[in-house]
Amino acid sequence: MRLIKTFRFEAAHSTPWHDNPACLHGHSFEVEVEVSGPCDETRGWVMDYGDIGKAFDPLFRQVDHHFLNELDGLSSPTLRGLERWFADRLSGEIVLLEAVRVTILGDQIFAPKLLHAHEAARLPDRIRFGFEAAHALPNVPEGHKCRRMHGHSFSVEVGGPDAEALTPRLQEIYETLDHRCLNDIDGLQNPTSEMVSQWIWQRLAPSSPNLEAIVVAETCTARCVYHGD
Repeated sequence: MRLIKTFRFEAAHSTPWHDNPACLHGHSFEVEVEVSGPCDETRGWVMDYGDIGKAFDPLFRQVDHHFLNELDGLSSPTLRGLERWFADRLSGEIVLLEAVRVTILGDQIFAPKLLHAHEAARLPDRIRFGFEAAHALPNVPEGHKCRRMHGHSFSVEVGGPDAEALTPRLQEIYETLDHRCLNDIDGLQNPTSEMVSQWIWQRLAPSSPNLEAIVVAETCTARCVYHGD
């Protein structure tokens, strides 16, 4: 039997061999830890899922809301490099370890998608797209994890009566934000989700007076909805 336990973390990294050597950006990462072995007849399991979590937790605390290039042994923080880094450290803790797989949760391309109105959430028809970026929040208290350089696979939804007509403008915004450190962008020195939503609104509103809502999600469990001033 094979058991797979999934973890997610938010982090920034840069790849010096990229076309843009200064390409500091970030992602929401997903890690699958797979073990394999026979099912114990008494306990009825291969191993305790909780033990997989205990083994992974110290590594999670090293990578989540961090700049991966600064971690010991992660000078090459590609997906394959991350898989090797996790596997090397988990193999001594999980005897039945079979594989570690790391993926990025975002689209990684401009892939606009029409979403229909959601009345209960007070959202009109809207266009959704994602971008990959790094940021640090300079105004949170010392010691807060968001003060460290980290990153997300951001999701943005822009809504109004003619949402599809906004697509060309949204691609311009995507190209400004994607694979960037948001703190380096004019007007985003404090790039919270709230500030990002306002920043997008300010760039769209002059030519889109019927704009109704902008949603910015840092993770699949946390989002901000902005309806304008």
